[in-house]
Amino acid sequence: MLRETTLTTAAARLAHLFFDMRGRRSFTTPKKALILKPCCVSQVMLTTPLLAVLNEAYPDTQFDWAVSQWARPAVAGNPRITELIPAGEAGLSGANRSELRAFIERVRAEAYDTCIVPSRSSWLAYVAWRAGIPQRIGLDVNGRGFSHTMPIQPIPEVHHEAEIYLSLAYGLHIDPQLIVQRGRMEFYPPDQARTAVTARLVEEVDWLGDVPLAVLHPGGGHNPLVTDEQKRWPLTRFARLGNYLARRHGARVVLVGAKSDRTVATALAGMMSQPVTDLTGTVSLGEVGALCEVADLYVGNDAGPTHIAAATGCPTLAIFGPSDPRLSGPFAPQGRVISLASETAVSTPFTWDDGVSVEEAIAAADRLLAKETA
Repeated sequence: MLRETTLTTAAARLAHLFFDMRGRRSFTTPKKALILKPCCVSQVMLTTPLLAVLNEAYPDTQFDWAVSQWARPAVAGNPRITELIPAGEAGLSGANRSELRAFIERVRAEAYDTCIVPSRSSWLAYVAWRAGIPQRIGLDVNGRGFSHTMPIQPIPEVHHEAEIYLSLAYGLHIDPQLIVQRGRMEFYPPDQARTAVTARLVEEVDWLGDVPLAVLHPGGGHNPLVTDEQKRWPLTRFARLGNYLARRHGARVVLVGAKSDRTVATALAGMMSQPVTDLTGTVSLGEVGALCEVADLYVGNDAGPTHIAAATGCPTLAIFGPSDPRLSGPFAPQGRVISLASETAVSTPFTWDDGVSVEEAIAAADRLLAKETA
């Protein structure tokens, strides 16, 4: 397992001195570049603003992305990417030595002239170097970017992950106005996903666009590497919000999620007194994105689909528990996304007792729906 530890950080700092003595190099415009950001869906989505800016700044460059199977749907339809390089089921953090060696050789065979490493990771810095990529541009925090030919420090006083990744664009002296204009999350549902969703909305949801469509994602909090069910807003509160949306706004309520969220969604549907359509476990991430393109409201926890919803432009209510939206909330234009969190959200131990209330969520949903119908 490739984990950042005190030992790997110390080794990276020592290696940093060696690469410093060899000298760093000035930037040259890439012809073929690899973005090395394998995991996970939320973090991959928060890197799409950087991809958008780089593609706009260097339109003749081929950009590929090394991504895990788990996070692949987040960027599979992105037209700014030429090829996706497989990086294991769960990303390189779960790779053993032979798998890591095979990945490095796979990347080496592509003959990239540039590698972009948005993560603060000594392991990914090592991978880019061992793959023989001559120009390596990445974040350098606590010496972890030891092998980068262009190590870049995050912008001071910036804390949100997407803005930290965009530090690389500023470090390359890309026009700040371009960064501000284009530096937003992007998601492109496949055409077949749009077709499938259109049919299901008519046949299963009985929705023709005549009433608001509200998408609820009550699950999340898990990926191949981490499980944190505390990220889930209590189901009783989801149920009260869903009932309110149906009664007050006449909304069609649809539940979505992965197969692993089926138990949660079934329980939520059972709690609701208003009609609800449960599509959990039967829709892909691409189809969730296609659904959000036409929906009037999305409500979800701190999970990958919430970032996808926001990236499509859907009015999005993101509910945070133990994590902080100021660090990792959806990175989208203001007014289309409301992130709610308790003032004690990052306290230890965290409980939902002082977390986001139903009343707060209702008020936020009302504001988003009012803007959608204005």
